[in-house]
Amino acid sequence: MSRLAIALLLLPLAACPAKQGAATGPTTQAGAGCPSAAGVYVASYVTQDPAKGRSGWVVPLHAQAAQPGAEVAQYATIDAAAATAAGVPAPPQGTLWLATASAAPCRVKLGNYYTAKVDGPPTSVSYGIEVDGCPAPANAEEAGGLILVSDASPTGCRFEPPQPVAARLGQMDAQKQWQRPTKETPIPPVVSALIPPHACSPPDCETLWAFAEIKLEGKTVAWTGAVNWLSIGAPAEQCQWKAERFSGFFVPTANGAAKVTEGQDHPLVLSAALVDGSGAKALLAEGPGEYATYDVNADGAKLGHHVTWMVAPPEAWDAVDHLGPICEDTSRPPSP
Repeated sequence: MSRLAIALLLLPLAACPAKQGAATGPTTQAGAGCPSAAGVYVASYVTQDPAKGRSGWVVPLHAQAAQPGAEVAQYATIDAAAATAAGVPAPPQGTLWLATASAAPCRVKLGNYYTAKVDGPPTSVSYGIEVDGCPAPANAEEAGGLILVSDASPTGCRFEPPQPVAARLGQMDAQKQWQRPTKETPIPPVVSALIPPHACSPPDCETLWAFAEIKLEGKTVAWTGAVNWLSIGAPAEQCQWKAERFSGFFVPTANGAAKVTEGQDHPLVLSAALVDGSGAKALLAEGPGEYATYDVNADGAKLGHHVTWMVAPPEAWDAVDHLGPICEDTSRPPSP
């Protein structure tokens, strides 16, 4: 199975310096619903040697490339003036709650600004703010969550991940040779209508796709996925086969569907919808070292905010929508 196909099945909520392992939230209970997209931030739990610094929850907010030859601390706290000078945007404001996959919302307070080294390549510096008031995650593999801005505990807000809905994918055999697809499920027609036409016929070319969908009470909230037009060459050169690609996430509109591109320099993958008693409230989409939040409305989706927490190498973006032969895995940039 391809990297993107696997990602569409798992869809983790990414953060720096740790990663979240699941995109599902607590069962909805009576309480406050979800905030708007501007009040949704990704959080992560930092684990450090006690002799070297604090372990605790952080909210990544900004990143910049490290200067060549510069000495960069693995982790350090900085004051507000230094954060402003580095271009760090304002942190979340108001009453803040940490929501994770396995616990009820926990109230947090803002602490110090920090910097964290991301080794790369390229080496970058991630900036953010510490948050205090919640315990460490019970499972270190699920050390991620969301910070939600809400006057009351958002126990009525849950996370809904996309579910696989369409695929046409090849397979790697026991000899690590890619084999052509033998079965397929069709792309939803309203999304298929947005895919640019492309001449691609076997045996010289194979059209591959992988799509997932978030659906509530029988109605689609959004789709996410990719199409590859893979040029087939010599089996011994499968790692050099070229592919043209189309990817991103899509929302229903009055006239069908639209691709969401606001605030994106690269196509992002939809991770989850935040859902409460009124329906889908916001969307979270991610890519290597960044994420964006969107309000859901009758016209589609509107950007809440976009955060880059790591400078990702080009090969990390190349791997996001790769559906062909799996060779050296460059899809996961090094973690600090």
